[in-house]
Amino acid sequence: MGNVLTTASMVTCGHVPQPLPPPPPPGAPPPPVPGLVGTSSEEKLKVEGHPVLVKASLLKDVANCPNAASGSPCLHITAVLSGESAKLKAGGKPVMLDVIGVQTDGLPPPPVLMPKPNQSKLTSV
Repeated sequence: MGNVLTTASMVTCGHVPQPLPPPPPPGAPPPPVPGLVGTSSEEKLKVEGHPVLVKASLLKDVANCPNAASGSPCLHITAVLSGESAKLKAGGKPVMLDVIGVQTDGLPPPPVLMPKPNQSKLTSV
């Protein structure tokens, strides 16, 4: 089973070194997350008040991909290759789970992602 991704989830292009840097001290602005995918969703199914993500939610721009030194940075997610739930759907579309494979316009291609779901109340297969 996998956690369902929502608009509160942190999804990156996959070229991001792990673990991510620690959060800033209280009151300080958060640093930009390298390779962050600007997800959005208008699905009615919500987890903890946040709409779930579907495939179209991930076909977005990538910000600050750190892959510039070893190839070309990702600018866009061009395809979602895996990670759709086999059973849970929102608006007739499979929801996305926390192990996804994406294709980007960056080189070399990023690995399968394990985004931070930022929720643990809804899981699916």
